Amino acid sequence: MGVHVRLVQIEMYLPQATSSSELQKALGALKRHCKSQHQLALAMEPFREQERGGFSLVVTGIDKPTVEHESDQLMSWLESNIAGQVLASNVTWL
Repeated sequence: MGVHVRLVQIEMYLPQATSSSELQKALGALKRHCKSQHQLALAMEPFREQERGGFSLVVTGIDKPTVEHESDQLMSWLESNIAGQVLASNVTWL
């Protein structure tokens, strides 16, 4: 039995993110969501540019199709719960 790991890297347009603290607020719902999910880990990139935010998510599990489904659901969750738009995403298996 192995562990499957999927890395999801995302850059988003976040109109309310004009500083580091505003970026933290803009992604607060995502941080809370990840804390409630045992198979998710979140790493946020430092604030660099107004109205932009970058972060990486790691989805883990023992069943590869489930991990794939979880990462797809996560993308849907982002689109419906974060006020912004995904500019770029990169999803890879580790």
